Amino acid sequence: MNFEGKKLLVIAPHPDDEILGCGGLIGRVKKEGGKVYVMIATVGNTELYGGNSDLDTRIKETEEVMKFIKADGYEICYPDDEHHLKLDRVPQKTLIDLIETGSKVSLNKVKPDIVALPFFGSSNQDHRAIAQASLTACRPRPHDLKTFQSLALTYEDPLQNHLLEHFRPNFYVDIKDTLGAKCKALSLYKSQVRGSLHQCSPETITIKAQSRGREVAIDVAEAFMLYRFLI
Repeated sequence: MNFEGKKLLVIAPHPDDEILGCGGLIGRVKKEGGKVYVMIATVGNTELYGGNSDLDTRIKETEEVMKFIKADGYEICYPDDEHHLKLDRVPQKTLIDLIETGSKVSLNKVKPDIVALPFFGSSNQDHRAIAQASLTACRPRPHDLKTFQSLALTYEDPLQNHLLEHFRPNFYVDIKDTLGAKCKALSLYKSQVRGSLHQCSPETITIKAQSRGREVAIDVAEAFMLYRFLI
């Protein structure tokens, strides 16, 4: 599959989810002449195991990452503590409207050929809320009435060890030429990167990519669950 001229929209609950789940795919789309847009739902001040993460730092890190991956457009929709880690309290209709039309990188504005969504079985409440809203926003309608994405994927979340449902990949992307850039992009989220034994480390995502690659007899891959593929 060639991504020349294609537009990819990645919908991410928080900054770094787009890299953890789709960093290799993002690199391939850009490398092959496509465009990449990233919609990040929310970020805020957070107490972490091993330190704290403040809003201003997260926003600056996101700006650096978006420049590095050469994103053609992005938005952090709710950069505040009112929404961060509380998206399960936001009405689904509000989130659906945001994804369909409200964001400056919404489905209607970007008109992507490919959309990558978070996994609905996550144990993180923000991930579940955005996953459900994204699935609804991407529901097919007559193409003259509503923008349609011919390829809709659900990406893996390596940070969620305790999933409510198993992630069962059936779509793989060869990232041999873009894994290095994925690791570099992740390292720019300095407040989020941890030691090599943590899931959010370049070492661990490399091991994950090697494992996924072995599943399809190649060196390294990103794995997805296929929601829709029209050819």
